Amino acid sequence: MIKIVYKYRWKINLILLVVTMLLITACSSGDEQHTLDLDFHKGTKGIEFDVLGIMNEVYEGTSFKVALNVFNKGAYDLPNTNGGYINLNLEKDYMCFSDGQKCINTNDPRSALRDLGDMKGKSVLNPTGDFDVFEYYIMTKKIDKQSFEHISTIGLSLCYQYQTDLITDACIDPYFYEQSQIEKPCVVKDLSFSSQGSPLVITKIESKMLSDGQNKVKPMFIIHVLNNGRGEVIHKDMVDQVCTAASLPPNAFNTVHLREFEFMIGDTLYKYDRELENKNLKCDFLNNKEETKLNEGKAKIRCTALKPIGPEIGTITTQLKMVFDYGYTYSESKSIAIKRLY
Repeated sequence: MIKIVYKYRWKINLILLVVTMLLITACSSGDEQHTLDLDFHKGTKGIEFDVLGIMNEVYEGTSFKVALNVFNKGAYDLPNTNGGYINLNLEKDYMCFSDGQKCINTNDPRSALRDLGDMKGKSVLNPTGDFDVFEYYIMTKKIDKQSFEHISTIGLSLCYQYQTDLITDACIDPYFYEQSQIEKPCVVKDLSFSSQGSPLVITKIESKMLSDGQNKVKPMFIIHVLNNGRGEVIHKDMVDQVCTAASLPPNAFNTVHLREFEFMIGDTLYKYDRELENKNLKCDFLNNKEETKLNEGKAKIRCTALKPIGPEIGTITTQLKMVFDYGYTYSESKSIAIKRLY
């Protein structure tokens, strides 16, 4: 029992030590000042990979290994189920997957699909995010006897579910259309943002107060999103199909879902939630599946309060919270020269 107590106490002390060291490194003596940025919701990266082991030239009938280093460089964790995959596509007439000695023959398009697992994003205790290595063994086949070499292509695809969220302050003003003799505590204005630690970025929120009678308004917010990564946005439920180049419906690409959007006024929570039946925010979408389609990498979602806000609350600042779900894919191709042995 004593050993168990000391074991857990040691883990707690280690966590406290790490946090303390992070805080200490934020300060220094003398005139030099250092700042420690613990906000990982910055940047436009998500899951990325590096490729090792693909040579420029190989001989026919030989084997080599391809290693893929996969990193979660964003601020969000992959889901446990259907979270993400990496796939490697070969020109089957000239290369095959191998056990090191011979070809492994399979017609299953998912045979090269590897599950990324629940890779964690960047955090205080994991500032670089999770990292994993995936390996493939490949064998080259015989090329045409009339050729001295054949240039073959290896395709590498990464597909995963991801998320973008944002919490920010906004002004609600029932007196927006009335002349005021005193200075208001906040001003209704549009809000701009650069990144949230993910390839899909919330770039702007337009704030509107729609008149609903004297000193009554229905707040309306228009959310602007942008694909600012180097890949493509895909449907969150189709990451495995996209990675295997399966037959895909029209909404497989450039589809995002607003999961939730909310703010509090007094005792009333104004909330849109994709999973709930009753909503007191009306958001406009492409179809009854509540999907939003990106056009040239951009989209706008408009959400309006169904219940007016009256003068009893005054002009106040409230917090907006929004969460987007989507999938993302990124592909590369590598060329390799297969040379005839004799």
